[in-house]
This record gives sequence, C-alpha cells and structure tokens, in this order.
Amino acid sequence: MPNNLPSNGVLGSMSEDFGRAAEMIKKCLAARSPMLLRHHGDCDGICAALSVYSSSKSMLGEKEWEGYRKKMLIFNNHSAIYTLRSVLDDMELIRNMQPASAPLAVLLDFSVNLESIDSLNALKKSNFNILIVDHHPLVPGIKEMATLLVTPWLHGGNSDYSAGFIAGEIAKKIKQFDGIEELQEIALIGDKSKLLTRHEEELERKALVLDFMASSSEFAESLEVYSSVLKNPQNINSIYNRAMKKLELVKKDAMRYSKLKELSNGFRLVLVKLDKVRSGEFPARGRICGEVHEEYDRKLDAPLVTIAYEEGVMHFRANGKARAAGFNANQLIGELKSEMTDAIESGGGHDVAAGLRIRKGFDRMVLEEITKKVGDIGK
Repeated sequence: MPNNLPSNGVLGSMSEDFGRAAEMIKKCLAARSPMLLRHHGDCDGICAALSVYSSSKSMLGEKEWEGYRKKMLIFNNHSAIYTLRSVLDDMELIRNMQPASAPLAVLLDFSVNLESIDSLNALKKSNFNILIVDHHPLVPGIKEMATLLVTPWLHGGNSDYSAGFIAGEIAKKIKQFDGIEELQEIALIGDKSKLLTRHEEELERKALVLDFMASSSEFAESLEVYSSVLKNPQNINSIYNRAMKKLELVKKDAMRYSKLKELSNGFRLVLVKLDKVRSGEFPARGRICGEVHEEYDRKLDAPLVTIAYEEGVMHFRANGKARAAGFNANQLIGELKSEMTDAIESGGGHDVAAGLRIRKGFDRMVLEEITKKVGDIGK
C-alpha cells in the first residue's frame, strides 16, 4: 500500500516535540510507572491511542508487557472536555496503585479548552506528568497546564494535522510497529484532513468502521478489539456494510427535517432539526450534521454553513467557501461565550466543525444570534 502521508515544514518544526513526547512515554515505561491513556472516542482519537498503545507494547516486548499492562489505564473520552468527575476517577485509580514515581497522563485528541483547565490543574497538583497531543485550536492557559503540549498550532500548522497523525509520529520514536502509517492515514481520513490529496478506498472503509464501533454499545471500548477488527477484512466488510446502511437511512431522514436559507450576504444556511431524526447510537449527532452538510455542498456553489440542533446542543459544519469568506465556527462560539454568558454552557472545536452546549430555555435566542452573525459576515 503506497504511503500517502504528508511531509512538510510544520512536521519538521514539530520534530523536537515528537522526540520529547516519545521520551516521556519511554521513561514512564522503563520505570514501570502507571500511565493514564485517555483518548477522544472517535476515529482520530482511537487511531492516536492505538499508535501509543502499540508502540509501547512493541518497546517492552510480550513478556514485559504482560507485567506492565495493568498499569496502563485506557479510557475513551466521549467529549472534547475533560470533566472533573473523570479526572477524580482517574486520580483515584492511579493513587490505588501506589506509584513509586510520578505517573504519566497521556491525553489524546481532547482537553485543550477552557472547560478542561480545572481538571488539568487537578492532575498537575497531584504530581502527574501531563502529555497532551491534540489538534484543536488552543485557548489561553492550556500550554501551562501540560508538562508537554504537542500541537500543530504552536508550529504554524492547523487542525488538518489530526491527533492520530501526530501521535503516529510520536509512536515512531517510541518503537516502530507494522501498520503505523496506516493508522495515521485512517486518522486523517476520519477527520477529513486536507493534508491527504489521495487515499485508498480500503482505509476510508476502516475509518467509518472505527466511528461505527466507537458509537455502538455492542463493541467493547477496547484498543485490542479495534486492532483485531482492523486486521480482519471479513469483519471490516461486515461492519462497513452495516454502518453504510444505517448512515444512508439516517441521512435520508435528516434531509427531510433540514431547511435551506439564503442570507443577504450570499451565505447559505442549513438548519437541521435533530430532535426529529431517528438515529440511535450511530451515527453520532455531529456526523449527521456533516452528512447533511456534504449533501447540500455538492449541490450549491456558495458559502455554506450547516447547523444541526436539538434542545441544549448545536453542531456546526462549514465549507471552504464559507471559511474563505470569513466564517470561523470556533471563533463564533468564542464570541457567543463572551456575549451570552447566561446562555452558553460550553463549546468549541475547529474553524469549520464545532459543537455548542446551551443552557435550558436559551436555544431559540442563541440560534437567532448565530443566524444574525453569519448574515453579517462581510458586511
């Protein structure tokens, strides 16, 4: 399989951080200190975790790994926020191991937001070394919370350098293993990165399979299970066909409850009523927003913003034309947080893909304000 991975100045600039991150993990493994491995529960986050996990296992070897594996706590984080409840549980579990040296927390593809700062500070005060590997836009104070923050945003890059891709570069400096470049490509595909100019259809199928497994309660949240499925073509085909069938049904339903608005500044705004859509566990609500957005984007030649909403939650997607015209979802959410403090609970993400949580009773007011802000772009 050809290697389609990018190579550029941003990666060169990040190389030192890749090495420092690898040394932190190798030092933890060599000392047999406990390691907390917490990753975002999507394709990108899973690929990031698989890279760190597999390279660590490869470094120690089968015999030593058997003795260490109980000291590596692995958790799927279901949102971009590191909650206080999660961090308190994590600290208690590590404390019960009675570590002789400082434990290491490896946080992958989440936590670089204001809502996570208190949790990160709790880890820091509890003598954890903290390694954050992420590609979401940064907020003030995050870098100071980590022992090391590995992110493209500190090196002239952007969100296209996905967490799974970055973690793969770190894993190569821990210990190479078969399939590491494939995981990096799958991560980039799963996050729709523009760094990949071409990719194999097989890897696109695997990306969807990981998202389906992460969303479904029938699969254990186990990196070994994910790894085993990715290596089995029969399992890939079976799960992929199930995922595509469900995706098409839900997309068809979501399109029925979508409405297109033409704004005076030339923007097109699509609103999707998620509370009307029957989806179950898969696809995730953000993915539904993305599928509807892509369907409209194929038909329209204009700046396009899609908002899928239900009580207390909104999901954003935007096309390249909207970004070029001045739309930035993460920036918009930042403005809403500042201007509507009573209404906004939390939110953030990327420039063309983000999410927002709204306090009860403010949904209509927030949607009206967002519509106004999008309509004022360029005026």
